[in-house]
Amino acid sequence: MRYLISALLAAAALATSACVSILPEPMIPSALVQLPSDRAKAPSAPLLADVAVFPPESSRAFAGADIAVRSDQELIYLADVRWSDAAPDLLQGAVVNALSQAQGPGRAVLGQLGADVDYDVRWRIVDLSVSKETGPVQVEVQVSLMRSDTRRSVAQKTFSATGSPADRAPRARAAALALAAQQVADEVAAFVTETVTAPAGVPN
Repeated sequence: MRYLISALLAAAALATSACVSILPEPMIPSALVQLPSDRAKAPSAPLLADVAVFPPESSRAFAGADIAVRSDQELIYLADVRWSDAAPDLLQGAVVNALSQAQGPGRAVLGQLGADVDYDVRWRIVDLSVSKETGPVQVEVQVSLMRSDTRRSVAQKTFSATGSPADRAPRARAAALALAAQQVADEVAAFVTETVTAPAGVPN
């Protein structure tokens, strides 16, 4: 009986190792795409109040590090190239980076920090995708600027940008999408500085 049990355990271990060996190897992308802080454009208007920028909401297609590709009625993902982080986090960081370069007494922080601020930026990703081949890339977001104390929306606006990749290569298409995303982030930051007002008792 002892030999039978040993044989069964050995067979089970062999079967388990066989199952593990047939699992696909994780895909390691050849390139990661960022929205670096040095590309953020400072708004022309000063930031007069403290602002918390929250990560934009999005559908599952745009919520991760995979880059969506529009293909007729389907969304597939770009091969061999990924965002360096979840796309909503990158866009959030890009807006904070742009606002941090603005003149004025206000400051911009990540919404997750729970800081005491005057305004919240709440927004949603509508589109963040490339086309097949050399078709245009598209970025579109809907933004709502809210008073932090009352949760009342004071302004809403939609921002969009398109771009054309240099060629059909995945890296070129991802690079074009990153440039369009940075443009939208800069426009959102400019919208914030143009809209917020200084808190009562604080000079402009």
